[in-house]
Amino acid sequence: MKQSLADQMNATIYQYQLVKRVIVKSELILSHLIIAAIFLGFQMLNYGMHGLFAWLFGFAVIQMLHLIIIVLTFISVTEAAERQWTWRITPPWIGFKPANDISLLIFRRVHRHLFWLGLCIIAVLYPWTTPSLMISLISWHIWLIIPRLMLSVAFRKQRKDGVLRLQWKEASYYHR
Repeated sequence: MKQSLADQMNATIYQYQLVKRVIVKSELILSHLIIAAIFLGFQMLNYGMHGLFAWLFGFAVIQMLHLIIIVLTFISVTEAAERQWTWRITPPWIGFKPANDISLLIFRRVHRHLFWLGLCIIAVLYPWTTPSLMISLISWHIWLIIPRLMLSVAFRKQRKDGVLRLQWKEASYYHR
């Protein structure tokens, strides 16, 4: 049975009450994946097999870059280090994400660091990379971080002391 929004708002987990839930529609996930396929087509059309290599290698490099930035962020954000993070390949949360509930403030801080430090590091690599690899690095970085930045925007009016829970096709925000 479908629950009404009023019933969902009264849902509680331990001492936390559901305030807002964002459902990620299948169409949005599909369009996000199609963007990656279009990006592959662009790379292959302009750079041939070198574009395919840059597309694959860029994904791996960005995953490693995200891991390094997240670990460095854990050093400066002590509460984030207490949380377990996992690597997932299920859209829309491809890459590293919190395995359990996480404070909205910490989620925003980690992903803000991830976005800006990632762009700065990619910019520093500019003199030593080929054009196809540079395009790949920037595109993968933005493509992987966009769903999380959209969550930050969706929950921007919520109190910072609440808890965010990421599940396969939804994100829920709870507070006491």
